[in-house]
Amino acid sequence: MATESNHFFFAFLIFGLLVTISLDFTVAEIGVCYGRNGNNLLSPAQVVNLYKRHNIKKMRTYDPDNAILDALRGSGIELTVAITNQFIQRLAVDANNANDWVRDHVLNYPDVNLKSISVGNEVSPADATTSRYARFVLPAMRNVYRAIFRARRDGQVKVTTTVGMSTLGNSFPPEDGVFRDDVAPYLRPILSFMMNTGSPFMVNAYPYFAYVASKGQIDLGYALLEPGHGIQVNGVYYANLYYAMVDAVYAAIDRMVNPSLHSTGGMHNRTSEKKAGRRGGRAGPKVVVTESGHPSSGGTSANLVNAKTFNENLLGVVDNGTPRHPGPIETYIFALFDENLKPGAETERNFGLFYPNGQSKYDMNFN
Repeated sequence: MATESNHFFFAFLIFGLLVTISLDFTVAEIGVCYGRNGNNLLSPAQVVNLYKRHNIKKMRTYDPDNAILDALRGSGIELTVAITNQFIQRLAVDANNANDWVRDHVLNYPDVNLKSISVGNEVSPADATTSRYARFVLPAMRNVYRAIFRARRDGQVKVTTTVGMSTLGNSFPPEDGVFRDDVAPYLRPILSFMMNTGSPFMVNAYPYFAYVASKGQIDLGYALLEPGHGIQVNGVYYANLYYAMVDAVYAAIDRMVNPSLHSTGGMHNRTSEKKAGRRGGRAGPKVVVTESGHPSSGGTSANLVNAKTFNENLLGVVDNGTPRHPGPIETYIFALFDENLKPGAETERNFGLFYPNGQSKYDMNFN
């Protein structure tokens, strides 16, 4: 279709750690990730009631399970849904599969407030566990988008993908953020797609993991977003590590979509970079942080006090914006529950704001 082609290629180039039953989750830019790698979790209907009871306005899920979509009908909760990595190839190689997916999970649920579809989660050609999916991500995004466009839902539902901080080859100082050389060819056309369709750039960003990896080089208070632990970086004050990580992503995006930010030998032009980033001249997409959180047990500095401190502080900083990008940062806390079947290190199973029965782990102060 000519109209679709023109639109596709040329369009605009927790929650409080919910403490008591009466406490409302009132930060507008905060959502909570609903993972289900557990055999002892509440049902989707009970989960939706939990979100509503605590006034959680945004949900991110990792698969388009129909039980979740049914429970969300008419709830008003804003949904970001991921397409599992294992399903990406099917959507990429046959547009009919993408059409069917959109019919089954979007068109059949007009009363679900679906905002974004993430084609895959942390797929990277540089990652041994996900590299086999990388070449299918963009074709799948295009097929899903075209199905959304034909249904005239492209104004409401954005199609994107989610990456991890490991796609950056450098993140400090934040203004020197740049994507890895072996990831850049993969991300460049994806960024072009995002710009053409007005989709956000989704990234999972955990100050906790940066802190642990630094082996004592990063101050814990800085990683916990504690007031008074900020640092000066090239004349810019970063109040917390979260802001620095988000700005590093923005810098990497800026550098990819505006090569003039580079000078010979790989060093970028700081004057051009400041104009592009700090004066609002950036051409790239908005960054949405689709996962951030702190474990309550299972590893270094993982305890209830630090988990509460981080998440409570996160609620207080997302509305302020970063030095590079003023304005609220849409952010999703990971995660709703501890998930006893989640693979990986012990910390991976202990990020929940709630125990599996829906009881909150710790009191939070939202005043």
